[in-house]
Amino acid sequence: MLKTYSLTKNTLLVSSESNIKNSSVVYVYGDEREYIESFEHKSDFNIDNILTFDDRVAYDTMIDQNDEKSLLVSFLFPEIHEGGHLDNLTTSVVFLVFKNKLIIFTKQKLKFIPELLSNMVLHDVDNFMQEVLLKIMQKDFHVMLDDLRGVKEKIDDLDSEISTSGSLRPTFGDLLTLQKYMIALSTTYGANHKALDFIKKNFTTINDIDFTTQKIVDEIYNTSDTMDRIILGYSQYLDYLENMINNMISYQLNMIMKTLTEISIVLTIPAIIFGFWGIAVDGQFEKSSYGIFAVLIISVILSLICWFLLRRKTYL
Repeated sequence: MLKTYSLTKNTLLVSSESNIKNSSVVYVYGDEREYIESFEHKSDFNIDNILTFDDRVAYDTMIDQNDEKSLLVSFLFPEIHEGGHLDNLTTSVVFLVFKNKLIIFTKQKLKFIPELLSNMVLHDVDNFMQEVLLKIMQKDFHVMLDDLRGVKEKIDDLDSEISTSGSLRPTFGDLLTLQKYMIALSTTYGANHKALDFIKKNFTTINDIDFTTQKIVDEIYNTSDTMDRIILGYSQYLDYLENMINNMISYQLNMIMKTLTEISIVLTIPAIIFGFWGIAVDGQFEKSSYGIFAVLIISVILSLICWFLLRRKTYL
């Protein structure tokens, strides 16, 4: 699918898809093979290959026949799905920045991109490509920050679940899901920081960044630093929860084995008594009709005494 936008005065407006050539911004998503292949034929970049990146970004410069410089840069956007696999927790967003045109590629539609582009008001019309790209990255970083804050609620729920029900199987599933979130988000942040460094460096060589655009860059860096600090704290706390769960399991296993051992000790006493009175020689109570009850009473009394002594010695 294609969505095209034209710059009218200082505002981006949705334009006809048939007017791709004269559009200022083009958003390409889904299986738009004809357009992607036609562009790849004119360049040395394999857009399809870059779109499959899930743990790294791509960035490079291009020089056309008129010695005009253009940029290719991608960044990662986390798509957190419940129970998702590590190979589909992120999606790549590719930008091609030309002198007066910006083309955006994604494998699947990201709703926030067309919503952001529609009726976007620009401050630096002469360098609108830079401003549009940075505003998309700014929005992406805000979405990532919101996702990260949502992880805090999941961690709190997991903490409460451990406190109330112990280390049950669902707790392990929740912990594994959160750790996968951390891997996806951490990978995304590190890769996007490199892409942002490349953008900042090359935008200043193409044209001077105006004050408003520079503020966007600074704000993105500040958001990135904030997310780095938050994810470090969350990751450390998840490691603490994992260690706590392992300790709880070890403690529960030790308690089970301790209880079974103590039960075995107590039951050993009647086993010895029954064996002693069952040997093939004359013994006490052999001729008595109440002998079996006497043996049982003696066994119970001695077992209770053993149990009581173990309790007194804090073995139970």
